[in-house]
This record gives sequence, structure tokens and C-alpha cells, in this order.
Amino acid sequence: MSRSAALRVIWRKLLIIFVILFSLSLLLASVAGSYTVPMLTFVAGNIGGYVGIHRSLGELNDAELVELASSWFGLVVPSFVGGILACVLYLLFISGIVSGELFPKIVSDSEEVPKDFNAIFHHHAEGAAAYAKLLFWAFVAGFNQKYVVDVIESIKSRQ
Repeated sequence: MSRSAALRVIWRKLLIIFVILFSLSLLLASVAGSYTVPMLTFVAGNIGGYVGIHRSLGELNDAELVELASSWFGLVVPSFVGGILACVLYLLFISGIVSGELFPKIVSDSEEVPKDFNAIFHHHAEGAAAYAKLLFWAFVAGFNQKYVVDVIESIKSRQ
């Protein structure tokens, strides 16, 4: 398979992945209830991972492109990992470990937040600017997955 044929296959697969992610985000926004913010954070991280994959295609040699064209996992897994890292970043925002003017302020939904693990799902960003920051950082977490790993390493080194 030639480089251009491999790129066509990859671009088709990436388009399918993007349509699924975008549709999923619309669906989740309408039905997720208290899980809306974490789910949209996960989807934004997936989309960032998708864009990161697309951007990195030019750096791959012909053999790598041909191999990637024959694999769905090679395209889906980095995107999925981006979603997971976006959720980790969301937890860092909730905990206050990562905070400041550049980061979203996350607050509880009400004064009757559960006291168990479900409390994580009863938080939201405080206002439109905070939501924009949350979605931006979730996208960055997927797009540049090394960023969240570096944040975690920096937190570990503070101890």
C-alpha cells in the first residue's frame, strides 16, 4: 500500500471516529444528568486525542502509516487514553491540586452532595468561562497527553 493510499484509509477511519465522538457528546449532553460534566470532559479529551493523532500523521514514515491504516486500535486507543487523561485532570481540578486563573473553578452542585465516591459526579464548573477552561484543558489533555503526565510528575515531586 502506498503512503497516499494509507493516508486515505486513515483519514476515513478518523472521520468515522470523529463523527462517533461528536454524536456521543451531543447524546451525553442531553441525557447524562449528573454525569454530564465528567462525560463531556471525557469526550473532549477523546476529541483532543483524535486531533493529536491527525496532527502527528505527517511525522510517520511510510511503513508506520501502512501499519496504522490496517489498525482500528492504533487510532482509537490514543483517543481513548486522551479521554482518561482528561478525566484525571478533571479530578485534579475538583481536588484543588491544580488551580489558578488559567484553570476552571469546579464547585459542588448543591449542599446535599453525597459523601461517598458519587460526590465526584455532583460537581460542575462555575460559570461559562470555567466551562470553557474545563473543555479547553480536557482537549489539551487528549491532544498533548504528555502534558497531564508532566502535571502528575510535578505533583509527585512536590512531596
